[in-house]
Amino acid sequence: MTIERLYKFGKLNEFSEALFSTASVYFSSAAEFNDPFECTPSFEFTHEPDKIMDQLVRAVLANNPRLTHHSASAEALAIYLEDRHRNSAVWEALKNDLIHEFRHCVGIYCLTERRDSILMWSHYADDHKGFCIEFEATDYTPVFGGAQQVSYEKEYPEINFYNTPIEDKVKLSLLTKFTDWNYEREWRILDHDIGSGTRTYPAELMKSVTFGIRMLTEHKEKIRDWVSARGCDVQFYQAVQGKDRFEVAFLEA
Repeated sequence: MTIERLYKFGKLNEFSEALFSTASVYFSSAAEFNDPFECTPSFEFTHEPDKIMDQLVRAVLANNPRLTHHSASAEALAIYLEDRHRNSAVWEALKNDLIHEFRHCVGIYCLTERRDSILMWSHYADDHKGFCIEFEATDYTPVFGGAQQVSYEKEYPEINFYNTPIEDKVKLSLLTKFTDWNYEREWRILDHDIGSGTRTYPAELMKSVTFGIRMLTEHKEKIRDWVSARGCDVQFYQAVQGKDRFEVAFLEA
């Protein structure tokens, strides 16, 4: 990583207390996101025999998790020997199975490298009534140190179905977005092992909380109370509207 701090925008709801008082964050799946273009790579199917077998076994197991690896290998071999893997309908099914796995089985936590975006406050912090949390995110930081930068492109990422390693397939699929989203300057933590759900993080990694321009006083007091239960030093800021230009500025609160 080449960054030391990352930010999370949010709004006050039934999950907020856990975020502040118990130091836990929720990893979503791509299927929960608001962009239907998420995780829609372009696949090509040029291949080498051993790579084909690896992917066919994986696809067979994804379709029928109850199979043993031996049974899945036998079914994959039958597909290969009968040349069914060259069928465009089979390719489409293999692609869809893999995309379904990425969209539903990989946990994703989204962050940004900036807290001064008017659009981010509007879109992800309840029209400036929410908050923005600052997390430590160096190369040596647990959890947040694993964040990876999202790239913004006009074309879908191209993936060789058989030759591209699975880790690279995941990254290309889940770390590429359309260029119109580049204002987010997003970073993502990907969890291939556990998937979506709640994770805890070391409480001291929360460095600051910024209150939105329109946040209610009672909501600020709630957040202060929740944070105080952690026993860690957290700085508070108040977002304010710029006087002479379109900008969000910050005051100690």
